[in-house]
Amino acid sequence: MSRIEVIGDATLYLGDCRDVLPGLGRVDAVVTDPPYGIGFAYEGYQDTLENLQSLIESFVPLSRAIASRVIITPGVSNVQRYPVADWIGAWTWETTATFGMLGFSQWQPILYYGKDIAGFGSVNGSLKSDRIHFAGGSAKIDSGAGGVHTCPKPLGFMQRLLNRFTNEGEVILDVFCGSGTTGVAASLMNRRFIGIEREPAYFDIACRRIADAYRQPRLFEPSPPAKPVQQSLFGAAS
Repeated sequence: MSRIEVIGDATLYLGDCRDVLPGLGRVDAVVTDPPYGIGFAYEGYQDTLENLQSLIESFVPLSRAIASRVIITPGVSNVQRYPVADWIGAWTWETTATFGMLGFSQWQPILYYGKDIAGFGSVNGSLKSDRIHFAGGSAKIDSGAGGVHTCPKPLGFMQRLLNRFTNEGEVILDVFCGSGTTGVAASLMNRRFIGIEREPAYFDIACRRIADAYRQPRLFEPSPPAKPVQQSLFGAAS
């Protein structure tokens, strides 16, 4: 590990998550999008099935050991290689931009480990569902995010993922930070963020994007503290 950058409430580590994770303390949630093991052309990493298997065997137990919740978007092709999740959600869309074994691919699983955040019916102002759906052909890859990373997730998806599975003020850890989309979403939504990325080119993009996000207006302002209520001598509010 050669660099640590602190930007607002975000701390970014340049290094391999398998080396950094054992030295971190508790976090509220790990939210991460690992490599898929399908041959994507990443900088400094061979996206092979063998490398993915090695990552799964290390980062999943390390993440579960320090986080109350672990949320992983693993892609479809090798989802069965992950440990059995407590629940599987779905990210769905209507675009026909990708093609899978059974035709147009219009979903990805969301693996969930841990106990869900409190709430019934709705959470953080949205329906408490195990599906995040995008209508109208929303793409699953944001090619403009950072301009270099192989498959950055759309910011809108990461915002909705954080809104569904995390709360304001919590510490969010992304062990495959990439170009920093999760960190951008966290910074705009009043979550503290820790990101780990091993590739210097992606790390620099993540730092820049998160710094830019902190210069933007907050999407969610912190809730104001409750005003003190003066009590009468008889215990009733006055």
